[in-house]
Amino acid sequence: MYIFENTEINNKKASDFETKSMLYLLGMREDSAEVDIITVDCFNDVTAANESFSKMWDVQSKNHKSLYPRKIGESLITLYDNYVSIFNFFDYILFVPKLTRTYLNDESLHVYGYENIADSTAQLIEQSLAKKICKKHGTVDEKVLGKFLSTVTFVEDTHRNSTYIKNLSRFKNKSALPEKLYSSIFDELRDIQSALKNTTIEGSLIHSPAEVLKFERHLRTRDIYTLLISRLMGAELFSSRGIPTALFSYVSGKFDNGEDIADFLQECESNLSRAFFDKNSDNQFWKVCEFIIDNLKVDCKVSAENLYGKLVFNVKVTSHYLNQDAIMYLIALAKDGFSNES
Repeated sequence: MYIFENTEINNKKASDFETKSMLYLLGMREDSAEVDIITVDCFNDVTAANESFSKMWDVQSKNHKSLYPRKIGESLITLYDNYVSIFNFFDYILFVPKLTRTYLNDESLHVYGYENIADSTAQLIEQSLAKKICKKHGTVDEKVLGKFLSTVTFVEDTHRNSTYIKNLSRFKNKSALPEKLYSSIFDELRDIQSALKNTTIEGSLIHSPAEVLKFERHLRTRDIYTLLISRLMGAELFSSRGIPTALFSYVSGKFDNGEDIADFLQECESNLSRAFFDKNSDNQFWKVCEFIIDNLKVDCKVSAENLYGKLVFNVKVTSHYLNQDAIMYLIALAKDGFSNES
């Protein structure tokens, strides 16, 4: 079994750093697309998992102004505890501020393994960590300690809060939006993440990783993306300067002049706005958005017509604001904005 220990409510400064580590997992790794669930202050500060919990990424974040070698060693203890636990983690990540460059062999790297730690620094790290292990477990197996250290990934925080949100966004014209908007989205995610710690799980035990969901200290990737899309839409990310490219085939031959097209676009925008703010249809609006985003993440080249067909088959839409024209317009705007990056 696995027992939750040392869970706590951290201060704002620490929470900022934990949110950065969460967004690193979601948007800055080659395997970020595999992450479906983020748990907060359960296994560690942040732990990511796929839907089945067959793959988990464990993160300890330490936002100290000065991380001396001995402090680095102490900071590794929760990752070590998970390494020797009954659960298997795919990666053990120490998320830290930019370390003193003399601690490293290759000073140009900001994501690296333990082999990049200079020998003199590594010796002090190992002494400090071994002391913590002895205090907690009574003894140290040097072979296990060595194997653990070889699995650790060090990630240095070298970005502003807003940059982590930009990396999470898949939209092409994200650079046109104000920095303040991205910072406000970061703050909102931080507050949501911190609020998950309001429950007490200290001393609780589980027998399988997926059981952690019962404590409701988790976020789903799709919920984070939905929040991101909603805020960017509110900032007029999808504000059109004309007919979205993906809508050309849909409107082709339907209008005689530019005024008719302008009226059509205005009507679509008005209906989407009404659906967004109408308390009786806003839930449907977000279900439609979620379906569009989920499908574009799988295949951003799908035609607007085909995606609309899939949507009406799978999502029950009763709001008269969300008519075919409005939904087709929304799909086209999303397609034009959605990046072709994988």
